[in-house]
Amino acid sequence: MKFRLIQSNNRGLVTRAGDRTYARSGPAKGEEDWKLPTLFIWSNKPTRLVARCWTRWTGEKLERDFIYEVTRFRDVIDLQGDTRFHQWCSQQLRLQMWEMTEPVVDVSQHCCPEPEAVHEPNRLKTAQYLERRKTRLRAQTPLLTEEEKEIISDLYQLRDSLNQAAGHIAYHVDHIKPLALGGQHHPSNLRVTTSRENMTKGAKDYELPPPGQPVIAG
Repeated sequence: MKFRLIQSNNRGLVTRAGDRTYARSGPAKGEEDWKLPTLFIWSNKPTRLVARCWTRWTGEKLERDFIYEVTRFRDVIDLQGDTRFHQWCSQQLRLQMWEMTEPVVDVSQHCCPEPEAVHEPNRLKTAQYLERRKTRLRAQTPLLTEEEKEIISDLYQLRDSLNQAAGHIAYHVDHIKPLALGGQHHPSNLRVTTSRENMTKGAKDYELPPPGQPVIAG
């Protein structure tokens, strides 16, 4: 049995027929119109769910990603954080997921955002770019007090809780003055903002907030 497998932690969970999502891998040649059994793994530590459904390629793309539509929906089950199940797991594990009889998760109150609403431009960044950013982040983090470290930790926890409530990555921790312009990784230069606002902000498009300004933007 051939499965389409999509894994995500940033595009919402599919929950019904008609939902659309995207994936890096496109359909195989000759299978462009096929409606394939699909395992959609949604991960947000420690939660790990799998939606079992059927999908087909819509013929549309977002940059290098392929947009798929759910043609028939089965259910969502909890993988109990089992990391054996992932995008590159074996055919045996894929079949195991499809045949699992774990209790079904109630997703009646959830909805899947449209791909265009959550797709990040140029999201497939190279490892080299990410390493450069990590190096810059380390170099531009000043000596922090314990209180400042706690403030930064609270900002990231706030981001995580907002994303969990949204069901996808809707919020980022943003450097108000970008790292590329010498901004520091310091509480005075950090805020929680929407992912869309952060991804569309140019390196010159920033303004430091006045004293006392809330750290949540967007």
